[in-house]
Amino acid sequence: MRPPAAPRQPRQAGTPRQPAARSTAVTARPAPPPVPERHAPTPAPTPAPREARPAGTGNLLGRAGGQRVSTGLAARMAERDAAARRLRLVRAAVAAGVLAVLGAVAWVLLASPLLALEEVEVSITGTTVDEATVRAAVEPELGTPLLRVSTAAITARLTDVAQVQTVQVVRSWPRGVAVTVVAREPVAAAATDGGWVLLDADGVQVASDAEVPEGLPQVTVPLGQAKETAPALRAVLAVLAALPEDVLGQVATAGASGTAQVTLTLDDGATVRWGSPEENELKTQVLRVLRQQPAGVYDVSVPRSPTTS
Repeated sequence: MRPPAAPRQPRQAGTPRQPAARSTAVTARPAPPPVPERHAPTPAPTPAPREARPAGTGNLLGRAGGQRVSTGLAARMAERDAAARRLRLVRAAVAAGVLAVLGAVAWVLLASPLLALEEVEVSITGTTVDEATVRAAVEPELGTPLLRVSTAAITARLTDVAQVQTVQVVRSWPRGVAVTVVAREPVAAAATDGGWVLLDADGVQVASDAEVPEGLPQVTVPLGQAKETAPALRAVLAVLAALPEDVLGQVATAGASGTAQVTLTLDDGATVRWGSPEENELKTQVLRVLRQQPAGVYDVSVPRSPTTS
């Protein structure tokens, strides 16, 4: 510390200023703090020896932790590859199983005798087709796996039979078919050189016979497809097909000189002027009423104005 400076003396007037004398006293400085005692330096820890790297494994990061990162990445990639291989194996196994099942099903349906055709159910509407004819048409398909049975071929065979009007063939699983046949029914008989042929409403010759079957009227129009007779024959057959059984049973002969001049001859000799094959149901009802009165001619060609004579 420096000692306090001496008080300044007042300067008299006219006395020149004297420079102040510098103090030569040495100011005492405070003692430096004690130096702490130094200890021997602590030796640095010895680094652990590095593990030997697997051959072919590179240090991706070039640092101390790069080896661990590389090993973990390789393990994950190997695990992913193994999972992909397992998935491919599972898919291949599933595909092989599906193909095996499909092959077994195809064999059972197309080649196996397990579902081969054995049973034939026949349903016939009409009297001109017998069951033996229907079964003969199905016989070539017996023993064939049901899925390969040609219903179209059976239908074609039966359609070629003159007595068959319509036919339907349906598979009946597991080992059968159902055949439904509608037979053509004759509505008239026409004379030929060898006897009589039976005609249905379409003019198809259903069968032939030496005599006219009982209850079937005779057609006086010549057979054939001549332009003069064919339309008249079709008109006569259309009228006969429209008659109910009780009225048709009373008709002995039927003929026509044209499509609008159909004439019926009844069993008792009476004549019915039918006219055209139109309004057949109304004409039938009118004829029933007129037949309650005996007459030689019943004219129902105009059913709303019938006449008798």
